[in-house]
Amino acid sequence: MKLHHSLAESLDCAHGVIAQFVAPEPDATIESVVYDLAYVSAAWLDKRVLFVNGTGMKFDMKEHTASRRQEPVPAREFDIGDIESSITRVVGLELYQMTFPSMRGALNLAPALRRMPEFLDRLRDTFDMVVIASPPASDAPMGVLLSPFVDGNILVLEAGRTRAPVATELRDSLSASGGAVIGAVLTRYQSPIPRFLRRWL
Repeated sequence: MKLHHSLAESLDCAHGVIAQFVAPEPDATIESVVYDLAYVSAAWLDKRVLFVNGTGMKFDMKEHTASRRQEPVPAREFDIGDIESSITRVVGLELYQMTFPSMRGALNLAPALRRMPEFLDRLRDTFDMVVIASPPASDAPMGVLLSPFVDGNILVLEAGRTRAPVATELRDSLSASGGAVIGAVLTRYQSPIPRFLRRWL
């Protein structure tokens, strides 16, 4: 609930808002963090929300390099229309979800990026909020490439694991690409202060 209100305060909510969550390194919790935000926004706040799961996207440099040495094989185009038609609704809620397909190299993504602004504008017209769980920056460039097209980018950092220079590098990469970094979510944080005392601090 607090995360939803923080986003609402940070971004213009006069129209559909698109927020991207991206981690510098693999973090098993990013998908659940973003889905929980989508669920709460739809179930408790009566919002029409789309959850986009892109955590499975990976760019395999070895596979991409090896394919260049062999006879070129035409890659199936990364078709936004196919992705849009894959949107499904969670029964009983104004919560929708879709999954970005896995990628077999950055070249497959280039045609889709040219159509991305138009695609995201359609999503803004359809949903109150779109939340994207992007793949870790170390696995795929999707988060950095999408950053200028969304309304806000949120870093997902793991307490006790993500080093400050790594987080800073991701923040700077998103900003250099034209994306607005509006905050961060810290996962797996264990507070030494008992829960019943925190509200008094």
